[in-house]
Amino acid sequence: MISHIGRYEIIDELGRGAMGLVYKAHDPLIERFVAVKTINLQILPDKEKSKYKARFYQEAKAAGHLNHPNIVTIHDLGESGDTAYIAMELMEGRELQTILDSGKRLSIEETLNIALQIASGLFYAHQRGIVHRDIKPSNIMVLGDNHVKIADFGIARMASTLTLSLTQAGMIIGSPLYMSPEQIESQPLDARSDIFSLGIVLYQMLTGRAPFSGDSVNAVMFQIVNRAPPKPSSLNSEIPDMLDRIVLKCLAKNPDDRYANADELSKDLRECRENMLRERSDIDPALISNGRLRRWKRLTIPGALSQNFVATGSYILMALIFAVDMITKTKIQMHLLYIFPLIMVGFHCQRMVLVNAAVILSLALQGLILMVDANLSILTKLAIAVLVLPTNVMIAYISRIARANFMEVSHLASFDRLTGLRNRLSFESILDTELERQKQYGGVFSFAFIDIDNLREINNTKGYLAGDEALKLAASVIQASGRPSDTVARLGGDEFAILMPNTKSAECEALCQQLSASITQRMEEASFPVSSSIGYTSFEQAPASISEVFIRAESAMHQAQQSGTGCVSGVYLKYTPDERPA
Repeated sequence: MISHIGRYEIIDELGRGAMGLVYKAHDPLIERFVAVKTINLQILPDKEKSKYKARFYQEAKAAGHLNHPNIVTIHDLGESGDTAYIAMELMEGRELQTILDSGKRLSIEETLNIALQIASGLFYAHQRGIVHRDIKPSNIMVLGDNHVKIADFGIARMASTLTLSLTQAGMIIGSPLYMSPEQIESQPLDARSDIFSLGIVLYQMLTGRAPFSGDSVNAVMFQIVNRAPPKPSSLNSEIPDMLDRIVLKCLAKNPDDRYANADELSKDLRECRENMLRERSDIDPALISNGRLRRWKRLTIPGALSQNFVATGSYILMALIFAVDMITKTKIQMHLLYIFPLIMVGFHCQRMVLVNAAVILSLALQGLILMVDANLSILTKLAIAVLVLPTNVMIAYISRIARANFMEVSHLASFDRLTGLRNRLSFESILDTELERQKQYGGVFSFAFIDIDNLREINNTKGYLAGDEALKLAASVIQASGRPSDTVARLGGDEFAILMPNTKSAECEALCQQLSASITQRMEEASFPVSSSIGYTSFEQAPASISEVFIRAESAMHQAQQSGTGCVSGVYLKYTPDERPA
């Protein structure tokens, strides 16, 4: 094994690919570990070597300007003899290809999480005019916290073009399994080619097999261009119809029939994920989608209604049942009707005094009915009383147990285990509610995107336990800095977010500056070499989608990173719907 490439000291070999090797290396100039990917220039055709090299340097430089949480960061590039190289961030994780090769089929939730992150990174790159051209599982890194990063921006075009030209010449290098039809036919490519490749990866994650297969490379390429794949649900019955449609739309032969951009794909993936969560909650989908009935959904969610409101309403309902029972001459007993208000109080009210009062009131009213009812014998009244007493108590306290279980499950599903903050899924639900509120009532809100810098360095030098402690410390500072009306969440990895309703740009900037200083101070006190980069965006009118909020705030955060550690950057957006960017 060689000892140096350029200025980098080679420590270990991490992997081998069709284009060259990947090494773990040490950068003595900046004192950090990096991954160095080499490209063997000798395999390039002599006649086109200069063209390939020029294209490599041009695209690698362009990719070096990409700064996104779901894209591997490029630090440096150069040439050593007949070997070109790219130095990039060193990651602790596995290739998606390794996970798929293990034989374990990913769950639909895991698949959607990975696909959403890939789509986010692609949309960011596509907006800057960069098409990857080689999206495949071996170029997708899944880190320990399920954070996803796309690798090989900058060399993918050279690799894919070389793969195709040598394959057509009878030499197989790499695999055309993930190429789009227009890529195989050497037509001009745009973002929709990457969406097709992502569709193949998505299909493989869902079903455990590729949508196109054959006895030879040419057979696979023929299927990609001419054959429609079977529906994913025919291979995995758990796949919902909407996800079937999403995958097949990505795999459309005609680029015009695919998603126009990765953001449109992200919206459908999010909607599919939300639909699956709703179905698993056993709530009638019609009740959720019907605007007139949506408010009734709150009856099934503890805490969605005021405790005093529920208790007062239940007491009044009991009194009405009692009055009807007293006035009517019917012999039908109405004791069962008291069950509904008891369930409501037990399920919605946290204070036991309200639950106890409901049980006592229910028993008292029913006891009074039995006392004044002259049509019943003493034995019948005693029998009814024996049934009513335990039934009322059991109904109230079983509802109480159901409430506790519901709240516990809701907490586990909505909060990050390490930091105790909301996770990305529940945070996006709250953000979606805020967008709907702003569309209806107007106002302004701000959104802050926080990245904890140098956390990977702590993991490498002090271990993952120290990294977890740094994350928990950062989370506590962010939580303490938030106001009661703010919602704080951990998005994943070293990223956090704060939703600030009714907060203008100047106020948000001041809060972010204060937060950045607090994080730096607390980390210094704990001897963690960590600071933060914070980007924020403020909206006076509702943005088009959740994705737009994240993209604006992440872009501002990247500007803060480029300005230096501990910096804050933001943008204030005020536009009408006609001026809103696509």
